[in-house]
Amino acid sequence: MSVLTRADLDGIVGTVLIKQVEDIDAVRFSEPKFVQDGEVDVFENDILINLPYDTRCAMWFDHHIANVRPKAFSGAFKPAPSAARVVFDHYLPNFPQLNNYAQLVAAADKIDAAELTYAEVMEPTDYLLLSMTIDGKVHEDKSYWLKLVELLSSQSISDVMNEPEVFARCEQFKVENEVYKVLVKENSRVEKNVLITDLRHYDKVPNGNRYFIYAFQSATNLSLKIVNDQERPGMVAIGVGYNIFNKTANINVGELLKKYGGGGHRAVGSTRVKQEAADQVVSELLRFLVNS
Repeated sequence: MSVLTRADLDGIVGTVLIKQVEDIDAVRFSEPKFVQDGEVDVFENDILINLPYDTRCAMWFDHHIANVRPKAFSGAFKPAPSAARVVFDHYLPNFPQLNNYAQLVAAADKIDAAELTYAEVMEPTDYLLLSMTIDGKVHEDKSYWLKLVELLSSQSISDVMNEPEVFARCEQFKVENEVYKVLVKENSRVEKNVLITDLRHYDKVPNGNRYFIYAFQSATNLSLKIVNDQERPGMVAIGVGYNIFNKTANINVGELLKKYGGGGHRAVGSTRVKQEAADQVVSELLRFLVNS
């Protein structure tokens, strides 16, 4: 069998788990939107993790409440802090050895659900810092993602962080993150309760801490981030999220963005739209988000 998953910490941890209990001979990666739009080959021996369901797959494990859940399928779906947790809970009764990865799954839960402190966001370490080195849009990094699957399968987090390539990528992230923080500050505005960060006029946005926007403007309870889609020329990526330090919003983000071809969770979601439609979509989204 093979795994098709998202290149983020959650997808990688889910892959670590599935490799302990199923005979996996290949791992592939995709962003959710490509699967959702049917632009990715899915085969009858594929196990999908942390991605939308596809009728062609053998098994499916996910936790995104906005994703369409089929009436019958093999695998597991439930609201959970991470897709890795869904995999873990599904297999644990028959494979108690998965308890060896309980700490790893707890880290995936914490990071994917953004249950983070201000100090952790400002100075990420260990699993959180590691997660910042994984960018699913950088397809040439596949060998690195596969390396992380192997490292996290057999080594402690301290050993993983000291592995030369991982260490180098963490140091590079820290450099880029300083530039990213400046760009966020210079290209953000507040509309009542919503922090709007528009980075569309940059051809390439440096890798940065995706949680920084919440620490930067904690008085707002929702964020709206707009960037050019690096994988689809002519498209714009729009992300919406609850402020993790000000959880007073009352709107289902995943269901809202589903109306615009995207999806996600109650507290966070994203979509991709054509460049010429982006301003209109942002304007419409703000009508839902302001005062929510």
